[in-house]
Amino acid sequence: MTIRYHYQNVCAFPGVTGRPFLTDFTVEDGRFIPSDEHAPDGTEIRTIDMRGAFVMPAFIDTHAHPTGVAMTLGAVACTPPKVNSIDELVEALRASPAAQSGEGWIDGWGYDESLLAEKRSPTREDLDRVSTTQPVFIRRSDYHSAVVNSRALELAKITRETPDPAGAAFGRDASGEPDGRLIELGAVEFVEHAAKPPKTFESSVETLLELGRHYLDHGILATSDMMAERAAPGTDPAKDPLALYRAAAGRGMPVELNLYAVWKGGEDPFGMPDFSLDEKTGAVRYVGVKLFADGSISGRTAAVRNPYLPPPEGTPNEFPNGMMILTEPVFRAAVAWARRNGVQCAIHIMGDTSIDAVLGWLETEEPWLEGMASIRLEHVSMLRPDHLDKIEKLACRPALTTQIIFPFAEWRSYHAALTPEDFAVCYAVKSIADRIDTFALSSDAPCTTWSDTDDVFVCLEAAVTRRDSDGGLMNPGEAIPVGTALSLYTSRAAKVMPLEGTLGVIAPGARANFITLSANPFMIAPSKLRSLSVTGVWKDGEKLFG
Repeated sequence: MTIRYHYQNVCAFPGVTGRPFLTDFTVEDGRFIPSDEHAPDGTEIRTIDMRGAFVMPAFIDTHAHPTGVAMTLGAVACTPPKVNSIDELVEALRASPAAQSGEGWIDGWGYDESLLAEKRSPTREDLDRVSTTQPVFIRRSDYHSAVVNSRALELAKITRETPDPAGAAFGRDASGEPDGRLIELGAVEFVEHAAKPPKTFESSVETLLELGRHYLDHGILATSDMMAERAAPGTDPAKDPLALYRAAAGRGMPVELNLYAVWKGGEDPFGMPDFSLDEKTGAVRYVGVKLFADGSISGRTAAVRNPYLPPPEGTPNEFPNGMMILTEPVFRAAVAWARRNGVQCAIHIMGDTSIDAVLGWLETEEPWLEGMASIRLEHVSMLRPDHLDKIEKLACRPALTTQIIFPFAEWRSYHAALTPEDFAVCYAVKSIADRIDTFALSSDAPCTTWSDTDDVFVCLEAAVTRRDSDGGLMNPGEAIPVGTALSLYTSRAAKVMPLEGTLGVIAPGARANFITLSANPFMIAPSKLRSLSVTGVWKDGEKLFG
């Protein structure tokens, strides 16, 4: 028997601005259908009174790092308001279960030197106060850098003679000894691969199942892993993100996942094995390859036209204009590989210098995907008006994502790093939204100094009010209306990456992924958007939460 569900007495935002709100809608076989569609004989119609609830499409977080979010669920948050100094950071790490047990690695995340009273990065000497017998590893807020203690350096066999990894560096003191700082991903991954013990398959799946509950609470039913370390054939399944995610999905993890494999092919367009059909199929699948053009603004490693402001006295100024770590031959090779494999090529790109270079390279590229952007530019933190002019002229026009949570949470480090003139072009959400349709807001969770990085409502409030976490203004001319902000997490987000079926809208033919909220975001003060919560989640018409 076919069951048709008629939801009435609702206030439903359809996911698209300019369309009328709905007072009812109908779901059959997991999809929205016209409410006046004739019901064949034998159809059971069930009417559900939603009692005036605000309904909208489920959120799509187009740029995130789910395994990183999962890690934060069991690691020490080194973020305000609990951690505001290196002393407080040390105390928070000392109080962790790992430190109390005296066993294993002591992990933390989220520190930002600009938010610490000392205005400097922690060093190995600071973390040696936590423990000299257990390794200590804390990731910076941008997730590109980290700090470890002496024991971790010892386990990784890093000494003054150890060469810096390509595109990265081991921080060193005045005498040339490693000071514990791991600057950029190459240095972080060196320690992870050389010293950190691998997790078991079962423990990793259990962590992902807990992450699934987190996503339901946040109303997110589709997301991405933008830094998947693709496993070679025969690799331990515990190190294979696709196998782990699929196992968790098979045990009830509700979120659908698009994976982007980190490019490992160098300048060779055949430098990585091609994707198999199986890897590209299903609700958990590879849909692209990922490049890194530069670092982060808060870490002063994004490649910028104008030099960063001088750092605090006593702090090294290793990279005055940041680090451009992508070369044209590597870009061309990765694009050729993505073209041959029929997948997207996503590029982490924050600074205006790196945006200049990549847009120049794109001038000679043609798109290769039908109905979907072939290139994604991630973050575009310092996208200037002349960049938008260039993008509109490209044949291979990229989709864009940005993360307003960065200046919201990290405004001190942005102000400390950038001149007022450069800060004034950061995260130009309105300017981009007005000119580029394939554009999404996203979280990059957990890569910032906020304890709940992928709380969509925090991002919505920041985009609409353009106020940071302390109430300061962040380029108020770039504020957007509530409806536009919601569409950048729903209908427009659905245009940025491939998805199974039509998502992000309440419309006939689309999959019935929708949520209810605690209040109508159009009817409350913009400064109160952060107080909203998800009260119910439906996936393909089935209620999963609330």
